[in-house]
Amino acid sequence: MDWSVKDAKSANHNPDVVVNGKRGKEPIEVAAVVGQALKLDAAGTTDPDGDTLRFSWFFYSEAGAGIPGQPLVVRRRPPSGAGAPGQGGIPSAPAGGPREPPPRLVLDNATTALAIVTPKAEGLAHVILAVEDSGTPSLTSYRRVVIRMKPGAP
Repeated sequence: MDWSVKDAKSANHNPDVVVNGKRGKEPIEVAAVVGQALKLDAAGTTDPDGDTLRFSWFFYSEAGAGIPGQPLVVRRRPPSGAGAPGQGGIPSAPAGGPREPPPRLVLDNATTALAIVTPKAEGLAHVILAVEDSGTPSLTSYRRVVIRMKPGAP
């Protein structure tokens, strides 16, 4: 709103995000090997107004092609009579709830400019960096990193 009532110098501006030396807003693609740590470095990120920056890296599990042979979501129409005893249908969850899927990656240092990602399975993973400034109002810029995780050497 400040942009409509104040001059450009008086309004807050979004942070300029840099990841692994790459400026811009387009997604960054990075190759990785399962089991080998990968650095995602946002040290070059700046704020045009000189505001303090807060970093937050997170795994965007809903995006990507999933793990080969293990799709993210499988939806099947239940057979007629589903739910009636002896008629098939959707099985009950095991005791204690459904089993958690194995993590595709481990993300360390998620609140610093330098995050460490360790791939745990091959496939694609999307990691998002959110950088929020301390201006008024605070503004956030985002950057997507698409990680292509390949199997390690046997």
